[in-house]
Amino acid sequence: MIRATKHLNLNTCVLRASSRLLAKLQAERLCGYEALRSSLMGLDPDADILFLPTIHFLFLLGRVNYHAQTDSFEYIQPGSGV
Repeated sequence: MIRATKHLNLNTCVLRASSRLLAKLQAERLCGYEALRSSLMGLDPDADILFLPTIHFLFLLGRVNYHAQTDSFEYIQPGSGV
């Protein structure tokens, strides 16, 4: 649900969730899975459903990297070439 329509709830869309996750990752640079997931709870009680599509969206854009050893996500700056 990337394209906006008149029926899209802007409080619980992937784009808004992405901006919230990016803000948290920019501040902390490295964030654990559960801590990052819980940061979406302020949007809506059903925002937990948005977590995986939002992470997939950010990964496709090349903005996050997942570290399986530590179960955490790392913020990748644009143009860093990583």
